[in-house]
Amino acid sequence: MQEAWIRRRFVFDLPVDRIGTLLSRLRGTQHRIAALVRGVPAATLTRRAGDKWSVQEHVGHLHDLEALHQQRLHELAAGTATLSAADMDNRATWAAGHNEVPFANVFARFVASRDRLVASLARLDRESLARHAVHPRLQQAMRAIDVAFFTAEHDDHHLAAIEALLAAAGPPEPAAAVAATWSRLPSDAPTALLERRRVIGNEAMISHITLHRGCVVPTHAHANEQFACVLSGLVRFVLADGEQVLGAGDVLYLPSQAPHSAEAIETAVVLDVFAPPSATTGIDERRG
Repeated sequence: MQEAWIRRRFVFDLPVDRIGTLLSRLRGTQHRIAALVRGVPAATLTRRAGDKWSVQEHVGHLHDLEALHQQRLHELAAGTATLSAADMDNRATWAAGHNEVPFANVFARFVASRDRLVASLARLDRESLARHAVHPRLQQAMRAIDVAFFTAEHDDHHLAAIEALLAAAGPPEPAAAVAATWSRLPSDAPTALLERRRVIGNEAMISHITLHRGCVVPTHAHANEQFACVLSGLVRFVLADGEQVLGAGDVLYLPSQAPHSAEAIETAVVLDVFAPPSATTGIDERRG
């Protein structure tokens, strides 16, 4: 049983040169979460222990708090005397409905907000990292580097809670195999002249894509690795280092965050394999 977060006390005395270590810890949280939940059924991820949060809600809570961390960095930069206080009732997390959406959505929101926080901290120079104001609950000076330390400790607190929940749940039962027919799966159209059907697993997902002639998929990138396997037709891919025209029997590997676009020279059918899975990819995120 770990100590309640509200009872924790902190000594904020790290030298500003320690920021690199703290940024590594903050970046690593998403990978630790991914490793913990790998292969865990959705029912386990959303199961509460009495009136305590589920695994999924703990991850959602980490995302919910990112706005406060960013706000405190803005206040330190502006010379505010006292930092914004946290809502110790955690109303945002209780009201967010994190259990009501796929885990991939909750996790993707956390990854995006954490990337923004790390980028904000990485831009600060030594003087900016040392600026301080009063933490309202602790009633002690907190610097920008201490925001990084405090956040990393908060991550560890919730990761420990996630580990305890998963240990109590025991090893997951093997998932049942699923057979499907592409033509009978629901389809969507994330961009004009494109039809998509997907099967989403725990570790990867596969998309059956029909690109009608003239379809243009705008330049985008995503965290997933992608393998584009052309079954028929011709597709022109525009990559960072030039163009590739792929036809039936060709496969293109796209590493994480590699920018790419595509145009159907003639109507084409492509099987896209993504790992890890996610409810959205770059073309979805461009919408709205």
